[in-house]
Amino acid sequence: MGSTRLMNNIYIVCDWIIRLLYLNLLWFFFTIAGLVIAGIFPATVAMFSILKGWLQEGKNERVFKSFWKVYKEEFGRANRLGIIVLIISIIFYTDWLFTNQLSGTLGMITKGVLLGSGFVFGITLMYAIPVYLQVDGKAFNTIKLAFLIGITYPHYTFIMMISIASLMLISFLLPMAGFLFFASGLGCVLTFFSMHLIRKIEERTKKCKSKENLNWPSITKV
Repeated sequence: MGSTRLMNNIYIVCDWIIRLLYLNLLWFFFTIAGLVIAGIFPATVAMFSILKGWLQEGKNERVFKSFWKVYKEEFGRANRLGIIVLIISIIFYTDWLFTNQLSGTLGMITKGVLLGSGFVFGITLMYAIPVYLQVDGKAFNTIKLAFLIGITYPHYTFIMMISIASLMLISFLLPMAGFLFFASGLGCVLTFFSMHLIRKIEERTKKCKSKENLNWPSITKV
C-alpha cells in the first residue's frame, strides 16, 4: 500500500516535470516566433491559460494545439496589454535616469517615491496575466484589478514574492534548470496562488450578492 502510494507520487512529480518542461519550451519557441517583443505577451497568456486548465479545471488536452489556439486568438489583445506595460516601464526607467541627476533631500525623496511606485507596479504585474484571463483580455481593467488585488491581499502577495525569489535563487544556483523551467515554473506558482485568490474573491462576492437579495424583501416592506 505504501509502495503504491509512493509510486503514484513519483509518477505525478515526473508527469509535472515533463509538462512544465514542454510548456516552457513552447513559451520560448513562440516568444522567439513573435520576434520577442510581439511574441512574449501572447506566449505568456497562452502559457497561463494552459496552466489554469491544469490547476483549476483539471484539463488534460493537447498542449500544443491549445497553446497555438490561445496564442492566435489573444495575439492582438495580449500585445495591447504588453504595450501598456512597456510604456509604464519606459516611464519608470526615464524617471529613474532623471532622479539620478538630482542630489540632496529632493533626490532621496524622488528616488524613494519612484522605488515605491515601481514596487507596486511589480506587484501588479504578478497578478496581471491571471486577471487578464478572468476579465476576457481587457487591458485597462486588467491593470486596475491586478493593482487592487495586489494591495488588498498583502499576505497572498508576500507568499508569491517569496516563491518568486526562491525560483530565482534556484535558477541562479542551477542555471540549466532555470533555463528549462523558469518561465513555466514561475507561471505555475503565480497561477496557483492567484486563481485560489480570485476564486475566494468570487465566492465572497456571490455571498454578498445573495445576502443583498435576501435582505431586499424586508427592506421594501419597511
